[in-house]
Amino acid sequence: MSCYSTNLRSPLFLLIVGSIVFLSTGQLEQLDAQTLSRPLSVAQPLNPWERYALKDGEFSVLLPTVPAMSSFSGRLDRFSKSQQRNVIGAYADGVVYGILIFEVRQSLDEFIAESRQMSGDRTREITVSGIRGKEYAFEDDTIRRVTQFFLRGQQIYVFKAWGSRLGNPDVDIPRFFESISFGRPSEGLLIVDGPGVQESKETTPVTNGKDAVVLTGKEVASKARVITKPEPTYTEEARQGQITGTVVLRGVFTSSGAVTNLRVVSGLPHGLTEKAIAAAHQIRFIPAIKEGRFVSMYIQLEYNFNLY
Repeated sequence: MSCYSTNLRSPLFLLIVGSIVFLSTGQLEQLDAQTLSRPLSVAQPLNPWERYALKDGEFSVLLPTVPAMSSFSGRLDRFSKSQQRNVIGAYADGVVYGILIFEVRQSLDEFIAESRQMSGDRTREITVSGIRGKEYAFEDDTIRRVTQFFLRGQQIYVFKAWGSRLGNPDVDIPRFFESISFGRPSEGLLIVDGPGVQESKETTPVTNGKDAVVLTGKEVASKARVITKPEPTYTEEARQGQITGTVVLRGVFTSSGAVTNLRVVSGLPHGLTEKAIAAAHQIRFIPAIKEGRFVSMYIQLEYNFNLY
């Protein structure tokens, strides 16, 4: 499996901020549309879930597909009290599964209050493998989302799953959370840095058929919802050259949960454009929706590289 390497030498004073802009019709003339819109239903068979674990055996969990992972060294935000270590994400059948790992020197409650990860109308105390944590949950007619926080030593683990009602979140989300186990597993697949597996291919052609349309943000009933979005790191050459600026990419968030058709609108030297592209391929999202179906839509991604 091919993967993108992550530069682990980024200094603590680096701040890298990304943003997503959904494209208007006038901006799309140079883009090749692709991938079909696809309806999902609870009648679809379950994917072959596998148990995945990190190399150091901190935890393991069941996932429906090979996850993407980015690893970091140093704070991504100069204002943050926590140091992000890993961003792990997987998508299947309308549900995104995310695992975020942080090095911290604060309590779980302090981290939750500052992290912007707290979201839910139901809260409860939980215990997994003897590790205490907190859960926040929310659901309505369109979405179900659950986030769990655990403090183990000086590391905080954030497990989250967000699922559209077009998928099967009432089955898949509990399956994910019930599989979490701390400690070295007896068996499982290793999670490595890289793009993981996405469900569609970049080479899918576009026809003029009704189901083969890539839409703009204005044309959908619900825009694609990003759940995990790792930020790119500096290359050593760019850091030494004090390179700053913004990489702008245009592409497609497909109906099957893949990031495809990436085109460079504005790039940066010394490998920063490539870092942004690699990070973009690791985005995991709930696809856009129109007329009760997942559809593909155009997006614009902006990654700001700043030295502080």
